[in-house]
Amino acid sequence: MGIEKLTGTLLKEAESEAEKIIQAAEGHVKKMKEDERAKVAVLKADAETEVAKILNEQRNERLAWARLEGKRIISEAKEDAINNAIEDIFSLLKEIKKSKEYSAFLSRNISAALKEFGDAKLIIHIEKSDKGLLPKLPQNCSVETDLDKLGGAVIETVDGKMKIDLTLETLVDLKKDDLRRLVAKELFEEGQNRKDFGLFGNSIEFTIQRERKEQEKEQEGKEEKGAKKTRKGES
Repeated sequence: MGIEKLTGTLLKEAESEAEKIIQAAEGHVKKMKEDERAKVAVLKADAETEVAKILNEQRNERLAWARLEGKRIISEAKEDAINNAIEDIFSLLKEIKKSKEYSAFLSRNISAALKEFGDAKLIIHIEKSDKGLLPKLPQNCSVETDLDKLGGAVIETVDGKMKIDLTLETLVDLKKDDLRRLVAKELFEEGQNRKDFGLFGNSIEFTIQRERKEQEKEQEGKEEKGAKKTRKGES
């Protein structure tokens, strides 16, 4: 075989072998690409699932926060309404003094307190305007119209060792927890039977009616604010 013919044969064989190698390499690269695409698709799907999970968790957290915030706002609005009602009761104590209940209260409680002191010499401190409301007093009692309170009386022994405070301010303060419960029921619990507020009936009724209207307006505003936050959180 001539050199030229041999060389041509070798070149053809080399080209054929190279073609096979190239085809094999291309097939391998193609498979590698397909495998990588599959891996990327799986990773993308996993990433999308994880992202959706995170977003859903964040959304739930925002909704939970918004609900808690709404409850806090409503709770604060209720607390404000109750406190305002109690403060208004204090401010309306002067009106209470004009009622028949106040006259009966003053006479009844002073009489009861005198029994606690026995025969001790006493001083009864009252406001000047209440002097005509006192019950019949025993001889061991003197009256001083020097009370600097909204109403009621302070009874003490002459030596100042014993004292009973029957002032309206002290009475309201002692009954504040009961008043809070009663006001809360009247303002926020529908269908409740009317309670007997005794001495403070008129003032509490008037205060509750006013506070209910103000509280409803304020609560509507705060609930709308909370709803806006919730809608913002959902978006």
